[in-house]
Amino acid sequence: MAVNHKDAFPISLKKLNHNYKVGPLVGILTTKSSRWFRGNQTNFKDLIKTGIKYGVLIYVFTAESVDRKNKTVKGFLYLPNQNTWIVRKMPLPDVIYNRIPSRTEENRPLVKETIEFLINENIPFFNPHFFDKWTLYKWLKESPKFNKLLPETTTLTMENLIFFLNRYPMLYLKPIDGKAGIGFFKIDKKDNLYLLRYQSSKTTHYEEFNNVKSLIKTINHLTKSKKYIIQQGIKLNTYNGNPYDFRILVQKNGVGKWALSGIGVRVAGINSITTHVPRGGHIQSVHRVTNYDKKLIDELSNIAIDISKFIEEKSENNLGELSMDIGVDQNRNIWFFEANAKPMKFDEPNIRKISLQRLIQYFRYLSGFVK
Repeated sequence: MAVNHKDAFPISLKKLNHNYKVGPLVGILTTKSSRWFRGNQTNFKDLIKTGIKYGVLIYVFTAESVDRKNKTVKGFLYLPNQNTWIVRKMPLPDVIYNRIPSRTEENRPLVKETIEFLINENIPFFNPHFFDKWTLYKWLKESPKFNKLLPETTTLTMENLIFFLNRYPMLYLKPIDGKAGIGFFKIDKKDNLYLLRYQSSKTTHYEEFNNVKSLIKTINHLTKSKKYIIQQGIKLNTYNGNPYDFRILVQKNGVGKWALSGIGVRVAGINSITTHVPRGGHIQSVHRVTNYDKKLIDELSNIAIDISKFIEEKSENNLGELSMDIGVDQNRNIWFFEANAKPMKFDEPNIRKISLQRLIQYFRYLSGFVK
């Protein structure tokens, strides 16, 4: 097949001492699949097309394809005009966008060794690993500024569960390493009954218990050996009768400073225990839900930016983007639930557009190819 490279590979020149360097080259780091590579191809294509528009050459490469001796990788380059991928040997990139897709992949010895090699090559590399919920909680709990935003949280033991059940009428159990609401449990205490709800795919399961012993036995069976946190349930504001929270995207810009990229709203589905869209939630306009409450929106934005700076400092790693789940209760109190080091694609077109542009700006900043 003839391949038309026209307009697919933008480049610039940067003077480096007495030489010139071609770039910037950005590598999206992932891992190998049975055919090509893991990850959201649509997301990668959108980023590559935005790179072409703004003069940044982006390719995908896998941890397995890095040739440490020759300092090259097997690069997957997307050609938008032909909607096809081609494979070429490429030099190491100027900047690495880490999209290792899971903690399991991230913890493989080969992947760890590759990341260490790339960092030792002094290639700018941000968001080097996933967070876990318990570590984030402990970091933020230390801060007088942020600890008031945290629902009371502890690790799941039967003693801790009994204590929390006696303290709060609503609890959530969340996998420490979970994402997108997968594996969540909700416990509501009403009179002398305990209602346990959990989801498999989009089906919500209900079980009632008239004593704590039976509830604990079931939770032990369902959680098995996985590590969980217990979290105080918060009675969130509702929209059309369903609770909602905010998904906030914060990214670094073209001068390396944290900036708000957008605030979305996720409304829980009927009988759903979380607001996550894959678990039955749906998207709503932030302005419609908040009735154009500029003061609240500004407050959420400032909190998200401040938390991003704090997490970056505590993690002792360079971070370039974070998404956060933040809620507001019926008394207008703001609550921080979670931060994600590998933000999922936002479905709001305006946020999506800004998020892609911000990444390109930050790539340029890190690479030194600043326009």
